[in-house]
Amino acid sequence: MKKILLLALCNCLILGAMAQGLPDNAKYILPDGKVVTANKLDSVEKAWGNRGFMMSHDDKHPDEIHITPMTDEFLKEAAAKKANLEKMLNQPAPDFSLTDISGKKWSMAALKGKTVVLNFWFTTCVPCIEEMPKLNEIKKQYSAAGVVFLAMGRDDSAAIKTFLKAHPFEYALIPKTTEIARAYHVSNYPTSMVIDAKGIIRFLQLGGNDIGKSLPAAIEAAQKS
Repeated sequence: MKKILLLALCNCLILGAMAQGLPDNAKYILPDGKVVTANKLDSVEKAWGNRGFMMSHDDKHPDEIHITPMTDEFLKEAAAKKANLEKMLNQPAPDFSLTDISGKKWSMAALKGKTVVLNFWFTTCVPCIEEMPKLNEIKKQYSAAGVVFLAMGRDDSAAIKTFLKAHPFEYALIPKTTEIARAYHVSNYPTSMVIDAKGIIRFLQLGGNDIGKSLPAAIEAAQKS
């Protein structure tokens, strides 16, 4: 069974946005076997105490989505991971040496002196996909100023190239970055970061809410630091 974990892993906080990435005819199956439709998900979450829930499906039956409430243990672990991520703010960015899907090599050491924007994502992350048009606009706006935009993908090169046929993403696309995400304490997707010319992480954001405003503001601030 393939885990989606949309509310936890993808940091998807809006049920409507979450459902957009799933089949239109999806059936949502509760732990007791009861089947509900997408328009009942909000009621289910409220009945479970607004604690969020995890979603999973078998690749052979993508229209059958199993949902379970998040446990106290899971929520505690998620909070600890979020706290670890927030500790990265105003700290030196961990170094890396990576190659994008076009064969170009990138490293933090070589990028010193430049403002760097990182986006951690994966191909089946609904909120990741939703923020891409805005990220592309921001990249177009600031590339001429020498800002570097790197997309740290969890998927391999082949999966990313297939994804691009339907979803343009203008960042430099780096595949298989699970280890780098771990070094940056990233466990929720999407996550954006801005690193200043001194190699210090000056901004981080979970999810894409208001990314069209917050990311440009962070880039401007980093360029002045």
